Amino acid sequence: MIIKYKHNPIIIPENINTVNDEVEVFGVFNPGATKYKNKIILLLRVALKPKAENGWIKVLIADKNNDYKLKILKWKKLKSLKVISNDVRFIDINDQRYLTSLSVFYLAQSDDGLNFSISEKPVFLPAKDYEIFGIEDPRITRIKDRYFITYTAVSENGFCSAVASTKDFISFDRLGIIFPPENKDVVLFPKKINKKFYALHRPTNSFIGKPSIWISESEDLIYWGNHQILLTPLNNKWERLKIGAGPEPKLTEKGWLVLYHSCGDKEIYTMNAILLDRNSPNRILGKSKQPVLIPQFNYEMKGVVPNVVFSNGWIELNEKLLIYYGSADKYVAVAEASIYSILKKISAIKN
Repeated sequence: MIIKYKHNPIIIPENINTVNDEVEVFGVFNPGATKYKNKIILLLRVALKPKAENGWIKVLIADKNNDYKLKILKWKKLKSLKVISNDVRFIDINDQRYLTSLSVFYLAQSDDGLNFSISEKPVFLPAKDYEIFGIEDPRITRIKDRYFITYTAVSENGFCSAVASTKDFISFDRLGIIFPPENKDVVLFPKKINKKFYALHRPTNSFIGKPSIWISESEDLIYWGNHQILLTPLNNKWERLKIGAGPEPKLTEKGWLVLYHSCGDKEIYTMNAILLDRNSPNRILGKSKQPVLIPQFNYEMKGVVPNVVFSNGWIELNEKLLIYYGSADKYVAVAEASIYSILKKISAIKN
């Protein structure tokens, strides 16, 4: 059984202190999760947007000409202004695409995994040219004494996958781009396998094929190669459009347990599971026949983007899994499960 917490959502936009009076919180969602010094840590993706002003169109960027400080760009609404806005997430102004919000990371800490204290200000902000439209969807993997954070970096040149590391969640070392545009949903395995690091990632197909999960190898977590496709979307109502990796893989007695998200009919996002060979993670042993997590409740079905459950963080606590997920791209929610209950949903794949 996977049980959603009865008091979901556990974090909402009103819980976040904004960086200044000119912006508001558009959503708080898709947190990375780990344990640090007996605390449960969440890196929250917080989407900020300029407050509305009559007669003006405004977007928020990180100004690379001013030490990447957040800056509001404004356009007077005139007939000569060419504006296309068909999606709540982005807007085209005079043939230049911008995001309607800019994401940063706040830090949340908890003793019980349900009640969190949240930092008064972001702990991780855009600081590179490839991040001027924001940083999104952090995933945290502990490797030895460091925590590695993979995230999506967005700029006018597209979205790419970058990595940073920390020992204390106070200071962060940016290690740079590891997968160029357009790539996202990168998650690291927590230990070497056959003397290699492994990562799952999701290139975006625009000409042929569908966005699928790939697996790659590295000697140093920076330079990646031996790229292989791992899993493609099934042509069913849950996966028809695209899939992508979720939280860090967990090693179980049966192999590596991996959660992944899928997008299908009516653009509904669900979470599914696969099992990978512990010594050859490019080999799939089994797959869930049905999603393990689907949108059911109002906080998952209504928000910035409706009908979304999206997890990129889970932790083990007292012999159970706490699965943290973004709901409707607006809130943070949590579900409880055992590893056994998820493994039970996975059916073996015949080779």
